Amino acid sequence: MFFSKKNKTESDKKTPMWSISEKGLKNTITDQLYDTKGLAYCSKADGDNIHATIWHNHKYICNLTVEANQSNLFRNNYISECDAFIDDFADVEFTDQFDSAIELSIPNLKIKSESYALSGIRTLDTNSGYKVYHYGKYLTTVDENNASLIEQAKDIHLQRKYGVLGSNARIKLDEAKKSKAELNKQPTINPDQVLVTTETAPNINIIRRVDVITAECVYGMNIFKDIFAGFTDVFGGRSDSIQNTLRDARKTALTELKKEAASIGANAVIAVDLDYSEISGGGKSGMLFIVASGTAVVKE
Repeated sequence: MFFSKKNKTESDKKTPMWSISEKGLKNTITDQLYDTKGLAYCSKADGDNIHATIWHNHKYICNLTVEANQSNLFRNNYISECDAFIDDFADVEFTDQFDSAIELSIPNLKIKSESYALSGIRTLDTNSGYKVYHYGKYLTTVDENNASLIEQAKDIHLQRKYGVLGSNARIKLDEAKKSKAELNKQPTINPDQVLVTTETAPNINIIRRVDVITAECVYGMNIFKDIFAGFTDVFGGRSDSIQNTLRDARKTALTELKKEAASIGANAVIAVDLDYSEISGGGKSGMLFIVASGTAVVKE
Protein backbone atom coordinates (compact mmCIF):
# COMPACT_ATOMS: atom_id res chain seq x y z
CA MET A 1 0.00 0.00 0.00
CA PHE A 2 1.32 3.44 -0.94
CA PHE A 3 0.65 6.82 0.63
CA SER A 4 1.04 10.39 -0.55
CA LYS A 5 0.69 13.48 1.58
CA LYS A 6 -1.84 16.23 0.88
CA ASN A 7 -1.06 19.54 -0.81
CA LYS A 8 1.54 17.99 -3.13
CA THR A 9 1.88 18.77 -6.83
CA GLU A 10 0.73 16.23 -9.40
CA SER A 11 4.35 15.31 -10.18
CA ASP A 12 4.98 14.68 -6.48
CA LYS A 13 1.95 12.39 -6.26
CA LYS A 14 3.37 10.11 -8.96
CA THR A 15 6.09 9.04 -6.52
CA PRO A 16 4.52 8.26 -3.15
CA MET A 17 6.82 8.89 -0.21
CA TRP A 18 5.68 5.99 1.98
CA SER A 19 4.70 2.37 1.44
CA ILE A 20 3.53 -0.15 4.02
CA SER A 21 3.76 -3.94 4.17
CA GLU A 22 4.10 -6.69 6.76
CA LYS A 23 7.84 -5.91 6.85
CA GLY A 24 7.20 -2.35 7.98
CA LEU A 25 6.94 1.23 6.73
CA LYS A 26 9.30 2.22 3.92
CA ASN A 27 10.37 5.64 2.71
CA THR A 28 10.25 5.16 -1.05
CA ILE A 29 12.60 8.09 -1.64
CA THR A 30 15.40 7.12 0.76
CA ASP A 31 14.59 3.36 0.81
CA GLN A 32 14.76 3.43 4.61
CA LEU A 33 12.64 0.70 6.18
CA TYR A 34 11.14 1.05 9.66
CA ASP A 35 10.56 -2.52 10.84
CA THR A 36 7.10 -3.60 12.01
CA LYS A 37 8.32 -4.57 15.48
CA GLY A 38 9.21 -0.97 16.35
CA LEU A 39 6.22 0.70 14.66
CA ALA A 40 3.14 2.12 16.37
CA TYR A 41 0.32 4.35 15.14
CA CYS A 42 -2.42 6.55 16.56
CA SER A 43 -5.34 7.43 14.28
CA LYS A 44 -8.04 10.10 14.18
CA ALA A 45 -11.12 10.17 11.96
CA ASP A 46 -11.81 13.23 9.80
CA GLY A 47 -14.83 12.78 7.53
CA ASP A 48 -13.97 10.29 4.79
CA ASN A 49 -10.31 10.14 5.83
CA ILE A 50 -8.28 8.67 8.66
CA HIS A 51 -5.22 10.60 9.81
CA ALA A 52 -2.51 8.60 11.56
CA THR A 53 0.64 9.57 13.42
CA ILE A 54 3.39 6.99 12.97
CA TRP A 55 6.05 6.28 15.61
CA HIS A 56 9.08 4.02 15.51
CA ASN A 57 10.76 3.03 18.76
CA HIS A 58 8.83 5.86 20.45
CA LYS A 59 10.15 8.47 18.00
CA TYR A 60 7.99 10.42 15.54
CA ILE A 61 8.28 9.35 11.90
CA CYS A 62 5.46 11.01 9.93
CA ASN A 63 1.72 11.70 9.58
CA LEU A 64 -0.21 9.70 6.97
CA THR A 65 -3.74 9.93 5.58
CA VAL A 66 -5.83 6.99 4.33
CA GLU A 67 -9.45 6.64 3.30
CA ALA A 68 -11.88 5.62 6.03
CA ASN A 69 -12.57 2.26 4.36
CA GLN A 70 -8.86 1.44 4.82
CA SER A 71 -8.84 2.14 8.56
CA ASN A 72 -7.68 -1.42 9.32
CA LEU A 73 -4.64 -1.07 7.09
CA PHE A 74 -2.18 -0.56 9.94
CA ARG A 75 -3.62 -3.30 12.13
CA ASN A 76 -3.70 -5.75 9.21
CA ASN A 77 0.01 -5.18 8.72
CA TYR A 78 0.66 -6.00 12.39
CA ILE A 79 1.40 -2.43 13.48
CA SER A 80 0.51 -1.83 17.13
CA GLU A 81 -1.69 1.05 18.27
CA CYS A 82 -0.62 3.77 20.72
CA ASP A 83 -2.10 6.90 22.31
CA ALA A 84 0.10 9.65 20.81
CA PHE A 85 -1.63 11.53 17.99
CA ILE A 86 -0.11 14.73 16.59
CA ASP A 87 -1.95 17.05 14.23
CA ASP A 88 -0.30 17.70 10.89
CA PHE A 89 0.84 21.18 9.94
CA ALA A 90 0.70 22.68 6.44
CA ASP A 91 3.41 25.19 5.50
CA VAL A 92 2.08 28.77 5.41
CA GLU A 93 3.30 32.20 4.34
CA PHE A 94 2.17 35.55 5.74
CA THR A 95 3.51 39.04 6.41
CA ASP A 96 4.37 40.76 9.67
CA GLN A 97 3.29 44.26 10.66
CA PHE A 98 6.16 45.69 8.61
CA ASP A 99 5.09 43.85 5.41
CA SER A 100 8.09 41.48 5.63
CA ALA A 101 7.36 37.96 4.33
CA ILE A 102 7.42 35.11 6.85
CA GLU A 103 7.58 31.43 5.92
CA LEU A 104 6.35 29.12 8.66
CA SER A 105 7.09 25.40 8.46
CA ILE A 106 8.32 22.69 10.76
CA PRO A 107 10.93 22.94 12.16
CA ASN A 108 11.82 26.52 11.14
CA LEU A 109 10.46 30.04 10.86
CA LYS A 110 12.06 32.03 8.03
CA ILE A 111 12.14 35.81 7.82
CA LYS A 112 14.41 38.09 5.76
CA SER A 113 16.31 35.08 4.39
CA GLU A 114 17.18 33.93 7.94
CA SER A 115 15.89 30.67 9.43
CA TYR A 116 15.15 30.25 13.14
CA ALA A 117 14.42 26.96 14.91
CA LEU A 118 10.86 26.84 16.26
CA SER A 119 12.05 25.34 19.54
CA GLY A 120 13.57 28.74 20.41
CA ILE A 121 10.64 30.87 19.23
CA ARG A 122 8.13 32.51 21.58
CA THR A 123 5.48 35.19 21.12
CA LEU A 124 4.59 37.92 23.59
CA ASP A 125 1.31 39.86 23.63
CA THR A 126 1.91 43.64 23.75
CA ASN A 127 -0.18 46.72 23.09
CA SER A 128 1.33 47.04 19.62
CA GLY A 129 0.82 43.40 18.62
CA TYR A 130 2.49 40.06 19.27
CA LYS A 131 6.25 40.35 19.37
CA VAL A 132 8.23 37.34 18.15
CA TYR A 133 11.48 36.40 19.91
CA HIS A 134 14.11 33.76 19.25
CA TYR A 135 15.94 32.85 22.46
CA GLY A 136 15.30 36.38 23.75
CA LYS A 137 16.27 38.15 20.51
CA TYR A 138 13.49 40.27 19.02
CA LEU A 139 12.64 39.29 15.43
CA THR A 140 9.41 41.01 14.42
CA THR A 141 5.80 41.76 15.39
CA VAL A 142 2.73 39.93 14.03
CA ASP A 143 -1.02 39.96 14.59
CA GLU A 144 -2.93 37.60 16.88
CA ASN A 145 -3.89 35.06 14.20
CA ASN A 146 -0.33 34.65 12.93
CA ALA A 147 1.00 34.48 16.50
CA SER A 148 -1.42 31.62 17.10
CA LEU A 149 -0.10 29.86 13.98
CA ILE A 150 3.47 30.24 15.21
CA GLU A 151 2.61 28.78 18.63
CA GLN A 152 0.70 25.92 16.99
CA ALA A 153 3.66 25.06 14.76
CA LYS A 154 6.01 25.23 17.75
CA ASP A 155 3.80 22.88 19.82
CA ILE A 156 3.61 20.35 16.99
CA HIS A 157 7.37 20.54 16.46
CA LEU A 158 8.05 19.90 20.17
CA GLN A 159 5.56 17.02 20.24
CA ARG A 160 7.30 15.43 17.26
CA LYS A 161 10.69 15.89 18.89
CA TYR A 162 9.89 14.90 22.48
CA GLY A 163 6.61 12.98 22.24
CA VAL A 164 3.08 13.90 23.30
CA LEU A 165 3.01 14.94 26.95
CA GLY A 166 1.21 12.36 29.10
CA SER A 167 1.18 9.64 26.42
CA ASN A 168 2.70 6.21 26.88
CA ALA A 169 5.00 6.93 23.94
CA ARG A 170 6.40 9.98 25.77
CA ILE A 171 6.80 8.01 29.01
CA LYS A 172 8.67 5.19 27.27
CA LEU A 173 10.85 7.67 25.39
CA ASP A 174 11.74 9.41 28.66
CA GLU A 175 12.55 6.05 30.24
CA ALA A 176 14.76 5.12 27.30
CA LYS A 177 16.61 8.46 27.56
CA LYS A 178 17.15 7.96 31.31
CA SER A 179 18.51 4.45 30.74
CA LYS A 180 20.87 5.75 28.06
CA ALA A 181 22.03 8.59 30.34
CA GLU A 182 22.72 6.15 33.18
CA LEU A 183 24.63 3.90 30.81
CA ASN A 184 26.75 6.83 29.64
CA LYS A 185 27.60 7.62 33.25
CA GLN A 186 29.25 4.23 33.68
CA PRO A 187 33.01 4.71 33.58
CA THR A 188 34.83 3.07 30.72
CA ILE A 189 37.96 1.19 31.72
CA ASN A 190 40.98 2.03 29.63
CA PRO A 191 42.51 -1.25 28.36
CA ASP A 192 45.95 0.30 29.01
CA GLN A 193 45.03 1.06 32.62
CA VAL A 194 47.51 -0.56 35.05
CA LEU A 195 47.50 -1.61 38.67
CA VAL A 196 50.78 -1.93 40.60
CA THR A 197 51.50 -2.64 44.26
CA THR A 198 54.47 -0.28 44.37
CA GLU A 199 54.68 3.51 44.40
CA THR A 200 56.82 3.58 41.25
CA ALA A 201 57.65 1.37 38.31
CA PRO A 202 60.18 1.73 35.46
CA ASN A 203 57.50 1.95 32.76
CA ILE A 204 55.22 4.42 34.60
CA ASN A 205 55.80 8.15 34.44
CA ILE A 206 53.31 9.67 36.88
CA ILE A 207 52.06 13.11 35.87
CA ARG A 208 49.56 13.69 38.66
CA ARG A 209 48.18 11.96 41.73
CA VAL A 210 44.40 12.21 41.80
CA ASP A 211 43.09 10.63 44.98
CA VAL A 212 43.14 7.62 47.30
CA ILE A 213 40.44 5.17 46.20
CA THR A 214 38.94 1.94 47.49
CA ALA A 215 36.70 -0.82 46.20
CA GLU A 216 34.84 -3.32 48.36
CA CYS A 217 33.61 -6.84 47.68
CA VAL A 218 31.45 -8.59 50.30
CA TYR A 219 30.65 -12.32 50.55
CA GLY A 220 28.40 -14.05 53.06
CA MET A 221 30.27 -16.71 55.04
CA ASN A 222 27.51 -19.18 54.23
CA ILE A 223 29.04 -19.56 50.81
CA PHE A 224 32.01 -21.33 52.37
CA LYS A 225 29.77 -23.51 54.56
CA ASP A 226 27.83 -24.56 51.45
CA ILE A 227 31.05 -25.48 49.72
CA PHE A 228 32.32 -27.47 52.71
CA ALA A 229 28.98 -29.29 53.04
CA GLY A 230 29.51 -31.20 49.82
CA PHE A 231 33.06 -30.63 48.61
CA THR A 232 34.93 -33.47 46.95
CA ASP A 233 37.85 -31.54 45.50
CA VAL A 234 40.23 -31.32 48.46
CA PHE A 235 43.69 -32.61 47.64
CA GLY A 236 46.63 -32.20 49.97
CA GLY A 237 44.65 -29.89 52.27
CA ARG A 238 43.60 -27.49 49.45
CA SER A 239 40.08 -26.80 48.18
CA ASP A 240 39.74 -25.75 44.55
CA SER A 241 36.17 -24.52 45.17
CA ILE A 242 37.18 -22.08 47.90
CA GLN A 243 40.27 -20.96 45.98
CA ASN A 244 38.19 -20.25 42.89
CA THR A 245 35.67 -18.29 44.96
CA LEU A 246 38.38 -16.16 46.56
CA ARG A 247 40.01 -15.66 43.16
CA ASP A 248 36.72 -14.39 41.70
CA ALA A 249 36.27 -12.07 44.68
CA ARG A 250 39.76 -10.66 44.20
CA LYS A 251 39.19 -10.07 40.48
CA THR A 252 35.87 -8.36 41.21
CA ALA A 253 37.47 -6.03 43.78
CA LEU A 254 40.31 -5.08 41.41
CA THR A 255 37.89 -4.50 38.53
CA GLU A 256 35.82 -2.19 40.73
CA LEU A 257 39.03 -0.39 41.69
CA LYS A 258 39.76 0.24 38.02
CA LYS A 259 36.22 1.59 37.50
CA GLU A 260 36.61 3.90 40.48
CA ALA A 261 39.87 5.23 39.03
CA ALA A 262 38.30 5.74 35.59
CA SER A 263 35.35 7.64 37.12
CA ILE A 264 37.70 10.34 38.51
CA GLY A 265 39.82 10.65 35.37
CA ALA A 266 42.78 8.44 36.39
CA ASN A 267 44.41 5.86 34.13
CA ALA A 268 46.49 3.93 36.67
CA VAL A 269 46.46 2.88 40.31
CA ILE A 270 49.66 2.56 42.35
CA ALA A 271 50.36 1.14 45.83
CA VAL A 272 47.51 -1.35 45.43
CA ASP A 273 46.70 -3.30 48.60
CA LEU A 274 44.20 -6.11 49.28
CA ASP A 275 42.76 -6.67 52.75
CA TYR A 276 40.57 -9.57 53.86
CA SER A 277 38.47 -9.33 57.03
CA GLU A 278 35.42 -10.95 58.62
CA ILE A 279 32.59 -9.39 60.59
CA SER A 280 30.32 -11.64 62.63
CA GLY A 281 28.28 -11.54 65.80
CA GLY A 282 25.26 -12.88 67.64
CA GLY A 283 26.20 -16.46 66.87
CA LYS A 284 25.36 -15.94 63.22
CA SER A 285 27.49 -16.45 60.18
CA GLY A 286 29.42 -13.32 59.32
CA MET A 287 30.49 -11.51 56.17
CA LEU A 288 33.83 -11.70 54.43
CA PHE A 289 35.07 -8.27 53.28
CA ILE A 290 37.67 -7.90 50.55
CA VAL A 291 38.87 -4.31 50.26
CA ALA A 292 41.14 -3.15 47.46
CA SER A 293 42.80 0.24 47.93
CA GLY A 294 45.38 2.35 46.15
CA THR A 295 46.30 5.78 44.81
CA ALA A 296 44.66 6.81 41.55
CA VAL A 297 47.13 8.61 39.28
CA VAL A 298 47.43 9.93 35.76
CA LYS A 299 50.36 8.34 33.94
CA GLU A 300 52.02 9.62 30.78
